[in-house]
Amino acid sequence: MLEFIQLLKQRYQSVLAQLDLKSPLYFEYQQRIEQLLHAEAFLRKGLLIHDFPECPLQIAVIGPTQAGKSSIVNVLLNDTLTGVNPLAGYTVHAQGFCHRLRSDDPEGLQHYFGRFQKLDAASLSRNRFDCYAVTGSVARSELLPACVIWDTPDFDSIDAADYREGVIRTVALADLIVLVVSKEKYADQSVWEVMQTLEAFGQPTLICLNKLAEGSETLVLDSLRQKWQQTRGDAMPEVVSLLFEKNRGGPVWPLNAQTALFGLAKRLDRKKHGEQQLLFLNRYWRQWLEPVFAEHRAQSQWQGLI
Repeated sequence: MLEFIQLLKQRYQSVLAQLDLKSPLYFEYQQRIEQLLHAEAFLRKGLLIHDFPECPLQIAVIGPTQAGKSSIVNVLLNDTLTGVNPLAGYTVHAQGFCHRLRSDDPEGLQHYFGRFQKLDAASLSRNRFDCYAVTGSVARSELLPACVIWDTPDFDSIDAADYREGVIRTVALADLIVLVVSKEKYADQSVWEVMQTLEAFGQPTLICLNKLAEGSETLVLDSLRQKWQQTRGDAMPEVVSLLFEKNRGGPVWPLNAQTALFGLAKRLDRKKHGEQQLLFLNRYWRQWLEPVFAEHRAQSQWQGLI
């Protein structure tokens, strides 16, 4: 199945390269290629689970630009390993941080990432996007179980198309998702397009509502709940609210959410991955194969005319 999905993606890419940008099919085929990238990565995750059953827990911190993803990763790690910068699109590579693990090169990750090359964090370059980094953390955090936690690039900035595949591969790898949104970004269409796609993955999710102003929490939470219900059919996940505190220089994890990720990890069942794969494939299958069906119909009509 993986080989078929890869072949189908290549055929779409070949057709897209020949389409005019103004063609009504251009944007539609772009969307299908992205869906096929998700499918390819999710199937790779299934192979990883099968071939490397001891692969550690994977947590992906995702979100739009300027939401504070890197800052949240530092808070969760109780460390300062991720680069934090006010510029949009500062993080362009997936970077994993090993917490309470013996090695900074967990078994199976290179097998999963395929053509993406593992590099030292210092060797990551903005001129190359088909790479990732994994680093060990000596700090111990009471907020995280033993895991690899991933800081990911945004998915909505102007340059996001350049590193989109790296984001997709990292998100599909994740056992748990931490969605970070700010009060300025939580309602963005790009956020909910991604979350709608990920619903079929069935990944336990935690939402971090970052950079809140005091007194705005109730209003934003109500609006966030409405957006989730409009987009997804599953239950609204737990939300961790983080007030903006300028004097502290970053977010502070609330005491009432100290065990949130431990609780999320207990819901994980990797044995269900096969079921989730089928759900995802069934959701898009006929749509992906529509050009193939059209080609078969055309061939049949041509044979009839002959």
